[in-house]
Amino acid sequence: MASEAVKLSHKKLSTDGYVVLSESEFGFSAEDRAHLHRAFFHSGVLRRYEKDLPVDRERARDVVRFEWEGTELRLSEHDTITIENRGERPEAREYGRVEVLADGLFETWIRKALALLPEHWRDPRGTFGVNLFRTFTNVVTKPHQDGERFIFIYVVDKVGHGAETWLYGPGEDDHEPIFRGTLSPGDLMVFEDARFRHTVTPLENPPGGAARRDALVCTVNYAHTYALDW
Repeated sequence: MASEAVKLSHKKLSTDGYVVLSESEFGFSAEDRAHLHRAFFHSGVLRRYEKDLPVDRERARDVVRFEWEGTELRLSEHDTITIENRGERPEAREYGRVEVLADGLFETWIRKALALLPEHWRDPRGTFGVNLFRTFTNVVTKPHQDGERFIFIYVVDKVGHGAETWLYGPGEDDHEPIFRGTLSPGDLMVFEDARFRHTVTPLENPPGGAARRDALVCTVNYAHTYALDW
């Protein structure tokens, strides 16, 4: 049974195209998040890649298949994680893969995230792109769209200030933000990619320290992004 917060998120997504929830509202916990941080946000998983932007970003990636049968959700690992034609870079890009479904709490997080989409927006089957990002200065380079159906941004950990998320209308002449807010660790934002361009302001170092933001940035993809053979 969906919680009242989840039911409200269905309504807000359907009308406004975006929603922000605390982890308690979508059924996760600080302890669960701490596990994800320990298990995935370290040098054994994350790597820096040449020509990546921002240049000091560390990352890893996975792609998960999903299939809805009524309200039941089946998940499995997809056979490739290659990114093509994204972020003004048409070439195919490969990043280090981490199979997130091997971790029970990560699978739980994916299930809870996908359940936030209202039923009339759920494709019977598709793919869910999972990006693990560690950023230190710039989080993104400019307002952009990812060219997928839905975007999920979940802040796992953060040191310092800044990193305010802005949503604009989809047009280049849409200069006034529709949403401005700083996501704290445990906050999850979900939005319909076609309705917005999104950006994040730079991180700011704390006194005597260095800033860092660890986040999951995930996508419900269009059918053409990854071919499905089942």
